[in-house]
Amino acid sequence: MSESLDGGMAPVAAGERIDVIDILRGMTLFGILMANMRGFSAPSQVYFNIGRMFSGTADSIAQGFIDFFVQGKCITLFAVLFGLGFAVQMTRAEERGKSVSFYPRRLAILFVIGLIHAMLIWWGDILVPYALMGFVLLLFRKRQQKTVAWWAIFFFCSEFLVTIGFGIWSYFHPSAPPPPRTVGLTPEMIHAISVYRDGSFFGMAHYRVPDWFGTNWPPWWMLTFILPRFLAGLWVWRTGLLKDVQAHLPMIRKVCVWSLTIGLACDAAMAYFKYVAPPPRGVPSLPGLLNQTSHTVSLPALACFYACVVLLLVQNADWKRRLAPFGAVGRTALTNYLLQSLICTWFFHWTKLYGKVGPAMGLIPTVVLFGIQVLVSAWWLRRFQFGPVEWAWRSLTYGVAQPMRRSDKHLLHHVAGNVG
Repeated sequence: MSESLDGGMAPVAAGERIDVIDILRGMTLFGILMANMRGFSAPSQVYFNIGRMFSGTADSIAQGFIDFFVQGKCITLFAVLFGLGFAVQMTRAEERGKSVSFYPRRLAILFVIGLIHAMLIWWGDILVPYALMGFVLLLFRKRQQKTVAWWAIFFFCSEFLVTIGFGIWSYFHPSAPPPPRTVGLTPEMIHAISVYRDGSFFGMAHYRVPDWFGTNWPPWWMLTFILPRFLAGLWVWRTGLLKDVQAHLPMIRKVCVWSLTIGLACDAAMAYFKYVAPPPRGVPSLPGLLNQTSHTVSLPALACFYACVVLLLVQNADWKRRLAPFGAVGRTALTNYLLQSLICTWFFHWTKLYGKVGPAMGLIPTVVLFGIQVLVSAWWLRRFQFGPVEWAWRSLTYGVAQPMRRSDKHLLHHVAGNVG
C-alpha cells in the first residue's frame, strides 16, 4: 500500500498494497491538475474568478464544470488519503513493535520540499500546510475513535462559527461596504502576468513569496479545511472498511446515493447564488452564509461519492484493470505532483502563453500531461520500487539509501524490518 503521499512507515512489499488507495490517489491527482491549471497559466488574483480574464462561452462552461465537480473535491479526497496513510503507518509501526519517531522527520522533510516547491516552482503549494497539520495529527494518534470523529466535526464546523462570529461583529461594528469590483485587469494583475511570462527565474521566485503568503493567509484555514479531512482519513481506516470492502458494500452503496444527492443539491444552491442571486460582497448576510454552507458541504459530499464509486468499481475485475493505470500515478504521487507544477509553470513561461490560455484550452495540456504521467509512471514502476522524490524522501527520513531497483526486492524486505 502507498501511504500518505508516497508510502508507508517503511518500504512496503507489493503483496501488502491496497490497490484502491493508489487508484484513488492517482485519480485525485488528475482532478488537482485540472483545477490547478488556471493557477499555472494565470495570476493568483484571478484563481477564484478566472472569468475576469476569460469570459467566453467555452471558458465559462469549462470553468463551471471544474468549479462544481472538481475544485475542492479532489483536494478534499487527497487530504483524506493523507490522514488514512498516517493511520496505516501508525498501525504497522505498532504491529511491528517499532518506534514512530521517524514520522516527525518525514514531516520536517516534507515541509522543506514544500518550501522549495512554493518559493521556486509554484505559489499554490499544498505540501507546507500538509506538513504543519501532520504534526497536529500526531496528537490524535492514540485518541479513541469517537474522540477523533468529534474533533473532525468540530474543526469542520469551525468555519461556520468563524463566519457567524464575523457576522455578529460586523452587525455591532458596521463598516462601509467594499468598493465595486474593478472591471478588467488591475495593474497588479498586469504586472504579475509580465513577471511570470517575461521575468527571470529570480524575479519569478521573488514574486512567488507574497503570492504564496496571500494564498495561505489567514492560516486558520489549515485547521478548518485540512485537519478535519486528515482526521476523517484516520477515522475511516480505523473502521476497518478498507480491510474488508465486501462486508461494507451495502453501506457503501447507501453512502454513494446520499453523498451524490447532497453534493448535487449543494452545487445547485451554489449555482443559484453565483448566477441568479449573488449575495452582497463583503457584507455578512443570510444568502452569503447559505452560499458558504452549500460550498463547504458539497466538497466532502462529492469527494465521498467519488471514493464510493471507485470502491464499488474495483470490486469488478474488469473495472479494476481499467482503473489500474491511475494506480501507477498514485504510487508516485509526490513526484507527479511536483512535476505537474514544474512542467506547467515553465511551459507557460517559455511559450509566452502565460495569461493567454483560458479554462477551455487549459483542458488540452491537462489531458496530455496526465496521459504522459500515466505512461511514464507505469514504465518507471516496472523498473523501480519508488518514484525518484519518494525515494529521496524515504532515504533522508531513515538516514540510509533505500533499495531502488525492483531487482533489489530482497533488500527491500530487509530494510522494512529494520527501519523505524
